[in-house]
Amino acid sequence: MFLHSRGSGKTRYTELHVLHVEAAACRGGQRQFTQYQTPEITGSQETGGGKQKAQGACSEPVPDHYEPKKRDELGLGPGRIMEEQKKTIIAFVRDQKVKGQSITESLKALGIKRSTYYNWVSPREEKKTRRNIRELTPREQRAIEEAKERYPHLRHRQIQGILQNQGVYLSMSSVYHHLKALNQVEPYERRPSPLKEPKYSIWKKNLMWGCDWTKLLINHIRWYLIILIDFFSRSIIGYDVHPSINASHVKHLYARGLKSQGISYTGILPELRTDRGSPNTSWVTKEFFSLMGADLSYARVRRPTDNALTERFFGTVKQEEIHIVGSYPDEQSARYEIGRYIDAYNTQRPHQGLWNFTPSMVHDLNNNTLLLQKLSQLKYEAKMKRKLYWEGITI
Repeated sequence: MFLHSRGSGKTRYTELHVLHVEAAACRGGQRQFTQYQTPEITGSQETGGGKQKAQGACSEPVPDHYEPKKRDELGLGPGRIMEEQKKTIIAFVRDQKVKGQSITESLKALGIKRSTYYNWVSPREEKKTRRNIRELTPREQRAIEEAKERYPHLRHRQIQGILQNQGVYLSMSSVYHHLKALNQVEPYERRPSPLKEPKYSIWKKNLMWGCDWTKLLINHIRWYLIILIDFFSRSIIGYDVHPSINASHVKHLYARGLKSQGISYTGILPELRTDRGSPNTSWVTKEFFSLMGADLSYARVRRPTDNALTERFFGTVKQEEIHIVGSYPDEQSARYEIGRYIDAYNTQRPHQGLWNFTPSMVHDLNNNTLLLQKLSQLKYEAKMKRKLYWEGITI
């Protein structure tokens, strides 16, 4: 390593102190530092190729490109540097500075950062560990424990509210962590709501029907679409369009549904699930179903899951038909377009709730077991055809 300085017209090399470790045979088996000096050389003179050799106590020549491992010279291993080694390094760097080598060069040869070296020379004072100001005081801890002892059935959120009403504000997390440290946090499992599941289980067609209505526009005037849907197959049994809905529309639609399905009035009639709208709860509707011997059931208040299949159809028909049209020009056009859509919905549109079969197919098959067998057969046939294709077998 050389200290390079620029002069006028030539390159000049100043004195360099090179550290060399003498072999044990040359120095009695001890490591010592020998100082070598390089003569001044102009830019026209050759310096490479080992032509200039530093002569030490040993007869073995040292080439110009020789760079001794200074960490090994000081006995520094790859691990952590101990206090005695730090003192040795500091003394060595200061000694080399007296001899003319800069601190940066000495540290670079040792593989030590300047910041690390100066931390050794002037160690910083250890920072005093501050007390966490967010840590609960003994008084606050006692308040939590007393509230929990008084109300053992309450969890940390309610305990926090009790303390807050008493004028002691603590965050919910602080109360939770303190109770957890005391092993007073009980396992909590939210009880499933019985209102999320519909109160029916349908296993065949014409067992339960749903009835409801939704609005649409005819000539920019509000009209209503009323439908009758089978809860087993999702098939639309009947529909109609009216400017307003009353009890007579519900009765007539149910009667038309029985006729279209070939159900006798003396047989088992489908139960009708409706919401609590005034046409459904009127005495006219109740008397009609009572005389026929059919069940009329109502969905619970604010529980659309009880009539979910009807509501789901309305979402579909609005997205795929009503909202696309916007406003039908007249009543006849509305009946025709909606009727055409319902026919396609029943016979052509796959339904995810029916394993992508159509409502008409499920309604005609009327057996979920046979439906799943048909689906398994389709999967098996597709798998075998694919296998024969890749094996090069033509069917």
